[in-house]
Amino acid sequence: MNNVTFRLLEVFKCVVESGSITAASTALSLSQPTVSLQLKKLSEIYGITLLETHHGSIALTDAGRAVYQCATSVMESQRSLQNHIHALKGQKAGTFKVAVVSTAKYLVPQILKTFCKEYPDVYVQVKVGNSSQVEARMREQQDDLYIVANVPENLEVDVTPFMQNRLKVVAPLEYSGPNHCHLSALAEQTFLLREEGSNTFTTFNRYCEQNNILLKDVLVIESNEAIQLAVHSGIGISVLSEHTIVQTDKHRVQELNIIDFPLVSHWHAVSVMSRPSNGVLTAFKSHLQIVGQQQNVHI
Repeated sequence: MNNVTFRLLEVFKCVVESGSITAASTALSLSQPTVSLQLKKLSEIYGITLLETHHGSIALTDAGRAVYQCATSVMESQRSLQNHIHALKGQKAGTFKVAVVSTAKYLVPQILKTFCKEYPDVYVQVKVGNSSQVEARMREQQDDLYIVANVPENLEVDVTPFMQNRLKVVAPLEYSGPNHCHLSALAEQTFLLREEGSNTFTTFNRYCEQNNILLKDVLVIESNEAIQLAVHSGIGISVLSEHTIVQTDKHRVQELNIIDFPLVSHWHAVSVMSRPSNGVLTAFKSHLQIVGQQQNVHI
């Protein structure tokens, strides 16, 4: 049997994660025929089909799933080794993987701007997903650090709160309903909320339960951007993170002055304790604390 090379596994992993040979060839800067040849060679080495095509989409066979898991483990081990060697040399370098919930993506440019300038040899990879997706990545230890508002239970993790997450009530510009009031006065309004499990939904729902507020009409929309557009269109009002609102054209929605608001929670930097640490993780956490202190002063 021919030896399975690091490159073969890298190509296979990229095809699986990108969803097509075309996308993988672009990501790897290889021609499509070369990528196809690498896949064929890998299948021949194991003597079994690894990928199947159904209606234009790629699906893993059981053997392919095993190879993908192996490829992921090999790539991660290689990355950890590289970072460990850099740490032994006293260098802040290598690949650093961060996963953030969708609302926190508005924080990423601010966070990375000065960090990447201070540590130019660190290659930061950022994944964005909803709360469930990021929690799944955390349980599978796919990343070095996670930025979340709600910390999953039953996990041995190191948690560091670093920045306030303030929720405000917003309405269409033409809104003429109750304002300068308690939230209970808005119970008849249509509320556009994030999905259950998101920090916005959890925090807001807890507040409503504690204050015996029953909303008459709730529409669930799984995107901050879609919620903002819906509010602007006059469909209803919403509760959004201040970090989302500041990214919106202030001429498109208005903030309401509601008693007890903003509701304040925190963004947390979370790392899985069983995953090997490194100097970059320590530096990044320190950077988050600095950014958080600066942000909280200006809120």
